[in-house]
Amino acid sequence: MFSPKSIANYFLELAAASGESISPIKLQKLVYYAHGWYSGYTKKPLIDEAVEAWQYGPVIPSLYHEFKRFGSGVIRGKAVEYLGFGNPAAVIPPAAPDIRKFLTNVWNSYGRYTGVALSEMTHASGTPWDTTWSKCPGVRGQDIPFEHIINWFGAAVAKTQQPVAKLEC
Repeated sequence: MFSPKSIANYFLELAAASGESISPIKLQKLVYYAHGWYSGYTKKPLIDEAVEAWQYGPVIPSLYHEFKRFGSGVIRGKAVEYLGFGNPAAVIPPAAPDIRKFLTNVWNSYGRYTGVALSEMTHASGTPWDTTWSKCPGVRGQDIPFEHIINWFGAAVAKTQQPVAKLEC
């Protein structure tokens, strides 16, 4: 498992390399989708933090607090950790080539969308956010059960891996 900030910093690197900018809401949703798809494929979490159901979709609290100072504007800096005496330390993105390739695929699939569009996607009926928010409407901070994430994204993975039917003559 990885720190959500580590995954976020990799997306920030990809955006910078593409000449694009990212708002906090877009970064939240990119990390969420990476976590979801990874979980759907592996049945294991990508990040070491629970995802919560907030009004505007799934939120990873550490990312919210790290980047909230940018409001709805462009993020201008990477995530850091504070280690003893308030000294910031860089958070290194994942180094494993397979994880980088996976995250790049997520970027290639979702990076073109705005944060608002990504948020709207997370609000679709039956999504992990929707099922959690519907049970506890207005209760910010409710964890989205990991099993809901595995089931939703696992079903999507299964759809993408359907064998092509053979033609009968």
